[in-house]
Amino acid sequence: MVYRFLETLKTTEIVTSAGTHRLPQYTSTAAVWLFMRRPEHLDEIQREDLAAFRLAHTSLNTTYQLVQSFLQMMRHRQGARLDVWLTQVHESGLPELQSFASGVEQDKAAVQAGLTLPINNGQVEGQVTKIKLIKRIMFGKAGFPLLRQRVLHAL
Repeated sequence: MVYRFLETLKTTEIVTSAGTHRLPQYTSTAAVWLFMRRPEHLDEIQREDLAAFRLAHTSLNTTYQLVQSFLQMMRHRQGARLDVWLTQVHESGLPELQSFASGVEQDKAAVQAGLTLPINNGQVEGQVTKIKLIKRIMFGKAGFPLLRQRVLHAL
């Protein structure tokens, strides 16, 4: 959703407080990056540009607030706020965020656990990735016994 709004801004010039025309120079990816960064990590020019984006359209301001709220939930593991956030998204009238929220609701228990529990399956996923890499390297070169030995010695 942010991408679509920012694509329209490429053709529109918006004057920032410094009087410069910076928004047409932003790519959509760079503009989304502004939306995702912590506000305290932005420099003065980036803050001005972000403010100009937010002033350009009311939907962008709402999107920014909802995105930052979700990122806060993720960073601080505040899963108890998930229901409130989902309600805010449904009331926002932003179809792209509503689509994301409906996906979250379909697997709400897992999302809630991910936002509250300190444990994750990152270690398991890393081992699976390593095994898949070895398997791809060994494809067509030898039989299962050699593959088994390479996997056992890699772990």
